[in-house]
Amino acid sequence: MSHKEVENQPMHGSPPDQQLAEGPIENRQCRDFICLILFVGATVAFVVIISMGFNQGKPERLSYAYDPNGRACGHDDGVFNAPYIYLVAPLVGYLNRSVCVTKCPNWQEGGKQPTRLECVVNKVITNCSERYSYDGVTDIRDFDTNYLINSDNYANTPSVEKLFNYSTFIYNSTSVLDRLCIPAGDKYVEKIYGNMDDIASVQIFQQWVADIRLTYKIIFASVGIAFAIGLFYMLVMRYCAGTLTWTAIFLYFVCIVLFIIYLNDKANAYKTRAALNTAQGIADSDNQDLQTYYGLKGSMIGMCIIGGLSLLGLLCYFNRIRMAIAVIKTAALFVMEVPSVMLVPPVFSLLVMGYWGLWIISFFYIYSMGDVKGSSDTPLATVEWNDNIRYYLIYHLFYGLWSNALLQAFSQFILASSACLWFYQRSDGQLIHFYVLESVKRSIIYHFGSLIFGALLLAIVQFIRFWLEYINYQMKQFQGDPKQPMKCFIDCLRCYASCFERFVSFINKNAFIQIALTGDNFLTAAKNGFYLAWNNAGQFAVTSGIGSVFCTLCKLFIAFSTTFLCYMIITTSDAYKDQLNSPIVPTILFFIISYVIGDLFMSVYGMSIDAILQCSITELELIKANPGLLKKNRAPQPIQDFLEEHKKQ
Repeated sequence: MSHKEVENQPMHGSPPDQQLAEGPIENRQCRDFICLILFVGATVAFVVIISMGFNQGKPERLSYAYDPNGRACGHDDGVFNAPYIYLVAPLVGYLNRSVCVTKCPNWQEGGKQPTRLECVVNKVITNCSERYSYDGVTDIRDFDTNYLINSDNYANTPSVEKLFNYSTFIYNSTSVLDRLCIPAGDKYVEKIYGNMDDIASVQIFQQWVADIRLTYKIIFASVGIAFAIGLFYMLVMRYCAGTLTWTAIFLYFVCIVLFIIYLNDKANAYKTRAALNTAQGIADSDNQDLQTYYGLKGSMIGMCIIGGLSLLGLLCYFNRIRMAIAVIKTAALFVMEVPSVMLVPPVFSLLVMGYWGLWIISFFYIYSMGDVKGSSDTPLATVEWNDNIRYYLIYHLFYGLWSNALLQAFSQFILASSACLWFYQRSDGQLIHFYVLESVKRSIIYHFGSLIFGALLLAIVQFIRFWLEYINYQMKQFQGDPKQPMKCFIDCLRCYASCFERFVSFINKNAFIQIALTGDNFLTAAKNGFYLAWNNAGQFAVTSGIGSVFCTLCKLFIAFSTTFLCYMIITTSDAYKDQLNSPIVPTILFFIISYVIGDLFMSVYGMSIDAILQCSITELELIKANPGLLKKNRAPQPIQDFLEEHKKQ
């Protein structure tokens, strides 16, 4: 097949609908209604399950500590007035030796040390008085401290196990979460935190809080600064994307040429030295300079091949690069002209966080529908379920993944639809300010079922990935390192599932853009989107590659620029520099906030690039079928300029 024949093939696999000549199709119908009914049924089942959880669950019992008799301290009969669990031997391996106490033993240094706990005895701890069983120890507290700090000194002493299994220690302690008594004191903290004791100290933490309170205005201002820098970056992309791209390509070839020249000079130098060695009678096999010369010469030839292939690729992909630049410029123009799209990611992020908050709360209620009780091995609660509750938890997980994927689908569709509407309607002079609202309306009225369909596919793959990860975790827990063949098999399945998840996400994204353009059902849109990407793989690859570079640079540019500006404010302004303990914590917050803002910008910008790319390819096909459309100047200016230049070639 000739190159001309390939060029004349439709990019979609079939000619685009001529109705697209007027922009995204207005005459739409409710699509994938069966999926909508299925989701409504699934939602009803989800509501029924969480209602059962709220009625029958006992999540408060999960928060209590339990003594060896299985009683919840501060809740159950007999220990209602003893809300704290006290570990009489606070070391790993002896957590079963615990008792409910009315208060944690605590005394000031130099004060009277109690010799008896205010406790409720159980089958393991039968005496609340301090006692111990270890020959040669005159003070149990000294032994306790010495063991915690220098446990190696006691590791080989046979009586240590007897000591901790039969002794009751009374040590200075403090309460945590109004449930647990833990040892207090610098030595024990040092044992836990090691060299991080300064970081763990309350004084340093208080300084961090004080610095945050002092600079809170600048922390809030960093949000606005990051947005302003993001808009500035969009402006740069609008006018300078082409210059930056071609400059980067030029510098790439300059580096290759300079490296080739460097290799050639080094090779010639080693060639001269090799010739002198040969003149001195050194055999070629022993002539290290000759071997180095051959290595450098081979590297130079390899770089020449790379440079030649790169130049050939540049010539072959020249028009694709030009189109990618036009798409990137147009996407930046879209973000600047329709700033309301910047609200879509944060709104849906809040919805996702709110939903997962509800999901987590309902999960604990369903989780606690079983028999919540204590264990003789640990003071933590254990739960025993029947099969029905296990099925409820599994379904709860799947529905959570499905709903999460659906919220992501809504966000992607609204961004894609807004870009498609803007792409055509702005060029016709119909300046509509409500692209986002129109897209929200279309997503709910016409394409709810299609978005549910795509979300279902993604949720199924994520659900499979979750169980593969769970199986891998269980194998490591019960078998240590799994046998090599089984480990390789599970790892392969995990890799395949991860790749397939990315593939489904790619299919969904292109399908949602096609739905925004044509109003088709999910399967038809997914097929058309796949054909579009397949038949324009080079254009998709180039646009995605260049777009990814600019997106990454944008996130870093926003993050570092905002952080630098805010850092300079708090370290040079008289209002902050004299009172600030350290700029480290505020600066870290500046970077985190600005990076999140940059990621928000790029989520909008990246989806806009993908949507405008498909609009541009569709427009190019329509102009091939009807050249008169080019004179209407329907596309945004960067795309229109590319189309006119493309026609002249």
